Amino acid sequence: MKHDTPCASYPAITDRMIVSLIELLGRDSFAADLADILEQQFGHAHFHIFLYREKLAPAALASRPNPIAYARGLENYLNYTYVINPAYRAYRMGKPAGVYMISDFIQNDSQAILDEHDVDVHIEDSEPIGYRTPGWPKNMAEVIVLVNLPNNTVLDFSFLSPLGSRQTLDAKSSLERLFPILNAVVLRQFAVSPNSLDAENTLSGQEDRFHDFGGNVLTVREREIAQLILIGHSSNSISLNLRISLATVKSHRRNIYSKLQISSQAELFSLFLLHLK
Repeated sequence: MKHDTPCASYPAITDRMIVSLIELLGRDSFAADLADILEQQFGHAHFHIFLYREKLAPAALASRPNPIAYARGLENYLNYTYVINPAYRAYRMGKPAGVYMISDFIQNDSQAILDEHDVDVHIEDSEPIGYRTPGWPKNMAEVIVLVNLPNNTVLDFSFLSPLGSRQTLDAKSSLERLFPILNAVVLRQFAVSPNSLDAENTLSGQEDRFHDFGGNVLTVREREIAQLILIGHSSNSISLNLRISLATVKSHRRNIYSKLQISSQAELFSLFLLHLK
């Protein structure tokens, strides 16, 4: 039996594909082989399987195409900018397993700051989350599949396609249909070969550094707002999330900039990345 997709031109999820996933069970090369199957099925411009673990920086279990064209961008993400990435923050907040758009993790509007500095984060209004790691592909939409493993770690399957393309929504719909099978196969693989879904120790995690940024000069509320800015929230979004007025948010932002002796959102990102390093 074939499963229909929302677009006739989009590859169907066939029984053959499902069998191929099941045949991966027990392989030491499970992550790499799974990446090959998903890349062939969905044909995205870029695809990654990230591993999120407590107290450690993320690891990339597989990336396609391989080798990737933006190695510096991936390295920056794995070492530093992951800590403010909405998908990683969703993991930290205990987001349920499932299929998401990156925009599901962050509510933003078009009022992004246009300042751009050649540092570890570029502030770009064309990006879905308002910033981009240098070396990372520009103007990409992301479909994210989260799978929760029993050892309190999470796999993040990231499918990148050009912003505004029909491929993104078609893939999300197909992945939602595939998810119960993909989730079951991954969990079974973890049961029979947990080491195949692990990685060599990476850098120590930056979570504590994320939460103590500005702690010596900012109030608790100001630090909370600074953190929301760093993960991509606009002033309007912060107002909605914290249930405070927009005027109050703007007042807090002015105080944050003044206390940190900066004048723009780009400088806030720069200062935060220096804090991590």
